[in-house]
Amino acid sequence: MWDNGSHMQPILDIASLADRTRAAQATAEGFALFYAFGNFCALAARPELASLRAMNALKGRPRDQVGSVTTTPERANRVFDWDAVQLPWSALMGTMADLQALGPIGFRGPAAAHIPAHLTVGGTVQLITPGDACPSNALVGEVLDLIGEDILYITSANANKHETHYAIGEIAREFGHRDDVVFIGHRNERANRRRYPHHRPCSTSIVSFDGSELVLERHGSLDADLIGRVAAKHGLTLPIAAHRRLPVRRYRRPLRLARPARALAH
Repeated sequence: MWDNGSHMQPILDIASLADRTRAAQATAEGFALFYAFGNFCALAARPELASLRAMNALKGRPRDQVGSVTTTPERANRVFDWDAVQLPWSALMGTMADLQALGPIGFRGPAAAHIPAHLTVGGTVQLITPGDACPSNALVGEVLDLIGEDILYITSANANKHETHYAIGEIAREFGHRDDVVFIGHRNERANRRRYPHHRPCSTSIVSFDGSELVLERHGSLDADLIGRVAAKHGLTLPIAAHRRLPVRRYRRPLRLARPARALAH
């Protein structure tokens, strides 16, 4: 754990088992969880409607704006109604698995029956995942065990209409005066971002499979060309509905972005 200033909430260390447990317990009690998520940061909370409304108020959003969900890799198959999926099963599973192996990604598909209405739009649910290797999966798993749920509410770590944060210290400067939040991140964020050479530190790209084909619904951290090549590897095409890529948040210290990735991870 390290301090980010006087009279401010401390920033916990996601590499510490004790700190992850402390953050998980606070989240289970209703705190807003600002946490390291792949190569950027996210905000998660309990999945109830009251929690969604509290997070929307925290961010300055409309009270009932619909949220996304997150979960652990082991629970991800419980998010969607697989009987309603029209795409070839093996091709879709292979594409999703390869994208999650690369790092942060989002998927929209038919919602399972148990997903709350305030976390769905038109019968679909948006799952945001940090990727298989992110240590936040252990943290989220601990929260889910404590509250007896399969999902958490998740949204971008920012105030309304601002780009999402990728630096936990900057989030703490913005929200650290509150007593209903908890922060947990990497001690060396630059080193962590180097683990994701294919991704920019911004909100995830989102791939939709609510229909007869994959569609790139949002062009975010993972490049559209790379997502298309992953899909093609499994015999799927990827129409692009979102051509404009999400920007990366600007801080006083400029961030160097890696060159666009060309190779597929195997």
